[in-house]
Amino acid sequence: MSTTRLLLLGVVRIFQPAYGYQLRRELLTWNVQHWANINPGSIYTGLRTLAKHGYLQELEGGSGDRPGRTSYKLTADGETEYFSLLRQSLWNVDGFHPDRMQASLSFMWSLRRDEVLAALEARIVQLEQLQKAEPFEERQVLGDPGTPNHVVEMFRITNARNRGELDWTRAFRDRVADGAYSFAGEPADWEPPPGMITHWGEIPSPPPTD
Repeated sequence: MSTTRLLLLGVVRIFQPAYGYQLRRELLTWNVQHWANINPGSIYTGLRTLAKHGYLQELEGGSGDRPGRTSYKLTADGETEYFSLLRQSLWNVDGFHPDRMQASLSFMWSLRRDEVLAALEARIVQLEQLQKAEPFEERQVLGDPGTPNHVVEMFRITNARNRGELDWTRAFRDRVADGAYSFAGEPADWEPPPGMITHWGEIPSPPPTD
């Protein structure tokens, strides 16, 4: 649920105010139905649920718009929840839920560069620790008479992903440290096609954390 919530809040934050069908269409271009296991039909339900919990504000169409069309924008609580979920996903490694890091990659530009670098350093430490624990996890599984031996492959495939992510994270950290990409408060490094979105000239800074 945290990945879905982050994706919905994040995409609303980019396009707000935006209609449900716009948000659904945008998320489907990100292929979230595959890597985040989001049912396309549940996007509308998710938006209404976030509004019910006070994270989104529903804006009814005015006289110059089609009646009954609802658009969404983040509330103050939604903004806080967005950054909380983004930081949780970025700072914490979860080998069984790679979709969380995938989602944070979609929005980490809304954090400052120094925080992204600190989070990547923290992920490297966590992944290195997981790598050290690998042989002991295998030994525990193989030594447990109540666990079928093939179960160890579940740990091995997760560990293989973690090792691959460790290599990528080190390289990504170096690219960010060398100035790659744009982050909060910096001029954008990407120019959208005309008529797409208009706010990328300067990426806004996140709210203070204290």
